[in-house]
Amino acid sequence: MKKIAFVNFPEIPNGGFLSGLGRQLADPGNSGVCIRFSPAAGEPADELRILCSAPPLLSELRGTLRTWERGSKPVAAWLEGDVSGVAFEVALACHRRFTSQREIRFCWPWTKFGLPPLLGTTQRLPYLVGLKPTLDCLLFDKPLISNNSNNALLVMVDGIAEQEAIAAWIDSAGEPAQLWDQADVTRSPLWSQSVPNRVLLQAAYLQIRQKSPPEDRAPGLLLQVFHDGLERTFDAGLNLEAVAFEKARIAPSTKQRIYVQYELPQQAIKRASETRTTFHRIGILGSGLMGTGIAYTAARAGLEVRLFDADAEAIKRSLDRIKKLSQRHATAGENGAEIIDRVQPAKQLGDLRDCGFVIEAVFERLEIKREVLAAVSAELGPAAILASNTTTFPISELAKSVPRPENFIGTHFFAPVEQMDLLEIILGEETSEQTKKLALGLASQLNKVPLVVRDGPGFYTSRVVMAYIQEALLMLAEGISPSLIDNAARNAGMILGPLAMADLTSLDLLADIFRSLAHHGRGSAQFAPDALGILSKFIDAKRLGRKVRGGIYDYAEDGSRRDWEELPHWFPCDPKPPSGHVIADRLMYIQTIETLHTLREGVLDAPELADLASVLGWKYPAFRGGVMRYVHLIGPEKFEVTRQDLEKKHGRRFAIPASVPCT
Repeated sequence: MKKIAFVNFPEIPNGGFLSGLGRQLADPGNSGVCIRFSPAAGEPADELRILCSAPPLLSELRGTLRTWERGSKPVAAWLEGDVSGVAFEVALACHRRFTSQREIRFCWPWTKFGLPPLLGTTQRLPYLVGLKPTLDCLLFDKPLISNNSNNALLVMVDGIAEQEAIAAWIDSAGEPAQLWDQADVTRSPLWSQSVPNRVLLQAAYLQIRQKSPPEDRAPGLLLQVFHDGLERTFDAGLNLEAVAFEKARIAPSTKQRIYVQYELPQQAIKRASETRTTFHRIGILGSGLMGTGIAYTAARAGLEVRLFDADAEAIKRSLDRIKKLSQRHATAGENGAEIIDRVQPAKQLGDLRDCGFVIEAVFERLEIKREVLAAVSAELGPAAILASNTTTFPISELAKSVPRPENFIGTHFFAPVEQMDLLEIILGEETSEQTKKLALGLASQLNKVPLVVRDGPGFYTSRVVMAYIQEALLMLAEGISPSLIDNAARNAGMILGPLAMADLTSLDLLADIFRSLAHHGRGSAQFAPDALGILSKFIDAKRLGRKVRGGIYDYAEDGSRRDWEELPHWFPCDPKPPSGHVIADRLMYIQTIETLHTLREGVLDAPELADLASVLGWKYPAFRGGVMRYVHLIGPEKFEVTRQDLEKKHGRRFAIPASVPCT
């Protein structure tokens, strides 16, 4: 059998790996080299720091990959699990990839941080899987899942030892050559100027522009690499990729993404993990969308769940949904059956007595919540923590319904719970420090990023989202078309326009929330009666939103929406509507100004908490760094000039609250 040198790929590439690999390739006694890739066990922060600092080692590694793939000795990769990041890039440069696993996932996890590949993946991957899957993986953050459907990407061996599989391939490989070194670029099916590929790239461009504007640099730079690199030689494409990576690395949008999507969440997670909890079983009251999501998330994290609902059919629907969610995640290495078994229906409130933490997640009606909280608190032991998953009702008000307000707290989850990372933890006036710590510990157990806020109507996240929707409703009454308003928001980077969000939430529920906020009249909620007047027109006409296929928009059976033809009869069209830029300013500035109100009132302790909550809570554009970082991004002077103009034209809701500077 030929001699094969085996080299382990380190968690973080280093000079020792490169020099060791060089020696093995140069050794005349070796017929080939195999690089072993183990599943990542280190901290992702280590690789992120390397990419952000871009040391000379990365350029050296890029050159090494090119040297070995054009050399005379075959280089194989043996994959012992999923590969991502730099390991993914290095594995692609190997002449062949092998595994004995049933399924391997390949991904580039740094897309969401604004960092494109830098070692050649944009040029190699299209040859192995095609242009469309490459765009999905690198541009839209969708993992490539290989289960032997693509032998160019991965060879799956079953029942064959690693060394035997590699040796057999080397025996038959001859002198190795990569696909991209054998192709005539102008005749390649990957040539970017061919009609099919131009259509693909144009569609990708339109898709990224629906998600973010050009100031979010990385997506556009990455797409440019595909367009320009795949019409040139492979080495020219590599150079273009390296230049694009460097531009993206130093772009303000990338720095903001890393700040708000990595640095701030890690700080919050670290604070939460300092409190160790012993919760093995939690109770959930209410089996609707939120209760089901919380139950599934807890069971997925290994906790036992007692799920109570007075409606037996609702429990059945909830368990069916949990089963579907578990099956969906089973392919990611999770045991769906174990997750399902951890969720047990509770026949009566007394069945929650042995739960250390109980979360109320019933319908958002004050009297209903009070009644349920009073009933369940009578069943719980003196040490049990009771929480309400309310959207807007002050925790201190709800605490009047329970005998031990010191053990009562707010836990505001976000839908869909299984996908959203943020958990807003609300402290009532009498919530104890111990209860706060235990809630933080539960957040850590559930793998949620906690945001601790003080009590108040709407807390933080709901309050700012309502200001965002309210501003859109006021523009609607001015005669600006809903599609123009929502498109301006999307073009500014918001994942969902405010009026589409309103229809999705349902207009009757929104009216309830606005009534609650109007009662207290803080910040933008001073103008909530105006928003209620607008909503009442739709509610009186039984146009409640997407759930009835008619609200601010009309909805087809497939969920697509269009402007409602009768709307101009209520709100005559503005003959000279404002530009999308002006509309976007109103929508973005009102979020920052409402945040300033919460900072003045002490709901939040620091601006960076607002940044974290805005991006994780309602998908404020991460490339702006968050709702307060946005001020620094555009400059305090420019922000103030625009704000004053908005206040002059649209009134006091754009005024800066007293004693809070705009920076």
